[in-house]
Amino acid sequence: MPDHDDHDAPQDPTDGPDTTPDISGTGTPDRRPGPAETNATLDWPHLLDAIRTVGVTDGADAAEWWIQDTIGGRTTGDPGPAARRILDGITDGDPAVLDTLPGTNSGWAASFAARHRGTSSGDHAAAAAGLTGEQWQQAETAYHDGFDTALTDAIAAACRRTLSPTGDDRDLTGLHPDRLTLGGVGVFAGDWGCHTDGDGAWRIRRGYVGTLIDTWNGFAVFRCTRAVADAIVADLQHNRDTYRRHVAATGVAADLDRHVDESLARVRFDGDVIIVDSTRVSGDPDDVERIGPDDDGRYVVMGWSWCWEAVDPYDCDRIAGDLPEPDRQQEWVLLTHAPYTRVAPDPYRVTAVRHRPNGTFVAELHYNGDLIAAVLGGLWPTHLAATSVPFDAAQWQAYVAAARHCGKPMTEAALLDTLADEYRLSVATGAETAAGNTLVRLLDDTGSTLAVVRVTPRPDSPAAFRDVREHLRHQPAHPYGAGWQYWTGTAWRHLLPAGTQPAGSGQEPTPAPGHGTHRDGNTERSAT
Repeated sequence: MPDHDDHDAPQDPTDGPDTTPDISGTGTPDRRPGPAETNATLDWPHLLDAIRTVGVTDGADAAEWWIQDTIGGRTTGDPGPAARRILDGITDGDPAVLDTLPGTNSGWAASFAARHRGTSSGDHAAAAAGLTGEQWQQAETAYHDGFDTALTDAIAAACRRTLSPTGDDRDLTGLHPDRLTLGGVGVFAGDWGCHTDGDGAWRIRRGYVGTLIDTWNGFAVFRCTRAVADAIVADLQHNRDTYRRHVAATGVAADLDRHVDESLARVRFDGDVIIVDSTRVSGDPDDVERIGPDDDGRYVVMGWSWCWEAVDPYDCDRIAGDLPEPDRQQEWVLLTHAPYTRVAPDPYRVTAVRHRPNGTFVAELHYNGDLIAAVLGGLWPTHLAATSVPFDAAQWQAYVAAARHCGKPMTEAALLDTLADEYRLSVATGAETAAGNTLVRLLDDTGSTLAVVRVTPRPDSPAAFRDVREHLRHQPAHPYGAGWQYWTGTAWRHLLPAGTQPAGSGQEPTPAPGHGTHRDGNTERSAT
């Protein structure tokens, strides 16, 4: 914010003039009492609140006038670029923007008195006449704090309203592509929906709300509701109509349909199925996609084929679909150590896994850091053995119902086993990373961990990784092994296909910590 006349320079409470502006509303200046003087009847917290409230009111008033001259009714042209620059500056704390906003001045005391004169709060103004030097500075700080907060909040809200494709001042910065991860809700668009505005800025006619489920070649794959899919189909047909008019305007009168079909696919709904006919675009008579809804009624419109991108909602003129509240922007998360496994973002964690000599294990289930249940597993299907407050059975069952492995629902036992393995591998990778080592693991084609091998020290060069690969190639082959991964310190990365290993003596590699399930369904307890 701009420097204030006398707010940012601390002074000794006894310094300064002997009189203050008229804060009592009597029309004459008031003497500023010395530090030894106190007002026994002064309700100091309430007075500070009253002063801060006046600052809030003055800040909002100043913002309203300033907005009209910058992005409001007294401006000409498109206010969007200015609104975007101002909003970015406020968000980033950029002095180049903040220093242009209205500031307060030393007349705050007169404003306080004027707003309270003749009201039921007039005693606040009278009480303020007895402020000490230190109290005066605190009161001034309260006013400036209220003013600055209200000013920037009002201006930021006005900028969001100006830029928002939803027509309100909801904060959509949480949906920016830089914050989007797998399982998160974002806004997506294809380059066929872009245009430039009057200032030459790149804009999107309509963005589509969806959940990011994958990426390919740098492009996004998302799933969306039927309403959003309807909007996509309607916009694609609008593009065909627009192109048809363009072709007709060039003087082509015959066979317009062929010209359009050779440039743009035909897209339509057939009941609940989207038909994408690209036969004339590609010249392949079999190039027809049929896209049906998934089990939740969602659609993946030409995922892994069209070049969809996650976009900034503020770059869109309109948005199709319901935007989530900030605490609902993540539909699911991928587990760090369990491939192909996704769970709801609820903070459930299995910890303190301890193995018993009889082959069973016990563990603890936590929610948001609170112990809510004991877990038993090993020789029987893993289950919750006991629960305690604040365990919520319905919430837990909803968490289980939302869990997916390889796209399929998980049982409670399978989910608890997976969360237990997540804990074990989290502990193991953390310890090895701290010691300067790393782990490599062998997976089957469902993502289950079959073996874990320590690598000492952690490889840090191409030659070191080459040595690790050569060592793994001479490991005995596992009948279900699909590939080896190594731990980078933050994530697992592909290292070597298991098919490159020579056939061995039949002896299995070093087993993984925890337990796994063979293809025959029998549970194997691994070494710990």
